[in-house]
Amino acid sequence: MEIYLIRHTTPAIESGICYGASDVDVAGSFDTEAARIKPLLPAGPLEVYTSPLQRCEKLAAALFDNYIKDDRLKEMNFGNWEMQPWENISKNALSKWADNVVFEHIPGGESYEELYNRSIAILEEITATGKDTVLVTHNGVIRCIVAHVTDTPLVDAFDISVDYGHISHLRVENGEVKMINSNL
Repeated sequence: MEIYLIRHTTPAIESGICYGASDVDVAGSFDTEAARIKPLLPAGPLEVYTSPLQRCEKLAAALFDNYIKDDRLKEMNFGNWEMQPWENISKNALSKWADNVVFEHIPGGESYEELYNRSIAILEEITATGKDTVLVTHNGVIRCIVAHVTDTPLVDAFDISVDYGHISHLRVENGEVKMINSNL
């Protein structure tokens, strides 16, 4: 079984803004970026799941005829910090979160552990189907899945870098999910 994790293309948002679960649109470079991704996809039947946020759903629609929206594929919910410039978020609040980044809840949002749990839940669910699958999703979800598959401690998952439009390839062999390639 093959699993492909595709990060959405460049979003239409200024640098330095905190966004996660906010429904940010795609940038003007979308058509060019989607066209670059399309030839990298495998031929053959694929189950496709996407985050319902438009930066992912638009990519899924551009690449595939059919897909299923799944809320578990949304980016981390930054709660009260959503759409705020990072520099405007209290230094104390940022420090509190950074000191316990895995378990600390962002005010009005979620913890990294919660993002991890929902990301791994969908990974396990699709793995059980045995069908080649694509997940069109976000950096946080991909980081969580890659950390899980590579036995990277979750606290170190922020060191995993996934560019816009990047495809990470996983393979399931004898019930074990293995990393085939990524830009780690």
